[in-house]
Amino acid sequence: MENRTAQIANASPGQLIVITYELILEALDEAQGQIPVKDEKSFKRSIESAQKLLRELMVSLDMSYDISNDLMSLYSYINKIIIKGYVSQKKEPLMEASKLLTTLLEGWKQAAALEDDNSPVIENAQQIYAGLTYGKGSLNESVVEEKNRGFKA
Repeated sequence: MENRTAQIANASPGQLIVITYELILEALDEAQGQIPVKDEKSFKRSIESAQKLLRELMVSLDMSYDISNDLMSLYSYINKIIIKGYVSQKKEPLMEASKLLTTLLEGWKQAAALEDDNSPVIENAQQIYAGLTYGKGSLNESVVEEKNRGFKA
């Protein structure tokens, strides 16, 4: 999974959901790539990563909305499919979970694009700058430190 620090630091609430979906899909793709399973620990780590992120989506639902109940049912179903894929060590259940998540991801991308307030969730975050340096041509990141960073209380 690629480094997403800057993307997360500058993300709106809707964009954070989109990033979470993308990370789940990456973990599931990683798990599918390990079938047939040769390294049980690595396969288990990929599955657990996907499940952990899926649980984050589940606990962040505002159950006062009807759609949250529908999403909870879908997330529970997806989790069962992921468990089936883990136990059977077959790609098909993981592919089904990925297909459902991809459909939901497309909807969240559209919703995130329509957000009224696209301001980042994390305010006063570090500014990250990346660029080529003279000489070696390597990519370096510079972080501008501020004493008051993170969430505003």
